[in-house]
This record gives sequence, structure tokens and C-alpha cells, in this order.
Amino acid sequence: MLKIRNGRDFGGGVAMIVVSLLFIWFGRELDVGNSFQMGPGYFPRMLSLLLIAIGALIILQSLVIAAGEEPAEAPNWKAYALVILAPVFFGLALSRLGLAPTMFLMIIAVSFASRYAGWRGSVALALFLAVCSVVLFTRLLSLPVSAFGPWIPFLG
Repeated sequence: MLKIRNGRDFGGGVAMIVVSLLFIWFGRELDVGNSFQMGPGYFPRMLSLLLIAIGALIILQSLVIAAGEEPAEAPNWKAYALVILAPVFFGLALSRLGLAPTMFLMIIAVSFASRYAGWRGSVALALFLAVCSVVLFTRLLSLPVSAFGPWIPFLG
């Protein structure tokens, strides 16, 4: 009898397969072509198939055949909420705060989802990713995103 040993891995594998199937479904009308003449649907379809295979491997890894394993740990609802709300916060705060403060605050908030993240490492990671995202998106890619919001006019 199969038993789920790691619920997070099982859920992550199922989520990867579901998202991949959705990408295949929404891109079903795109011309795939072949390896030598790739159509616009080739890369999304191949990436989705690869993600389905990886998701299936993750699901297989999360299962165990023998019973008598240690009980599964309780779900970390704070982590689920923080990881789900972070992109929502990013979308709502980007135009008001700017890219750098929004990235910084989002990464600090998501770091509270981990039991292992310390505040020093989280602040360092948040600063590094905020600076890198500003350089990448505003300078190198020239996207119409301000680095800082209208509340700091000389930096924004």
C-alpha cells in the first residue's frame, strides 16, 4: 500500500503537473512545429512536458511503500499565507512604492515563512535582490518601472 511520506513534495508535484497541463491547454492552438522549425508553441509545450516529468518524479519520491513512518508534520499555514500574499502585495505596491522597496519588503515578508531564515540573511538577500532587480529591469531591460515611488522624487 502506498502512503504519502512527504505531503509538501506530493502537493508540489501535483501542482507542477496541474500548471503544466494548464499551459498545454491554453497553448493548444499554437503551432508547435518540429525541432528544426520551431513554432510559437514549441517551447511552452516542451517545457510543460518537462515539468510534468519532473512533477511525476517528485510525486514518486514523496511516496513510500511501507507503513510505520513517522507522522507527517502539521502544515505551516503562516508560510502558505505569506507565499500566496507576496505576489499580491507586489502587484498592489509596485506603482506606489517603486521596484526596490517593494522587492525588499516582499522578500523580508516571505522570509518569515521559513523556520530557518535569520533576519540578517533575509535583509542581506532582500537588499541584494532589490538592487539586482532595479539594475536588471530598469537599466538593462529599460522597462517602464520606477526604482522608487513618487514619495522620493530625486531617486524615482
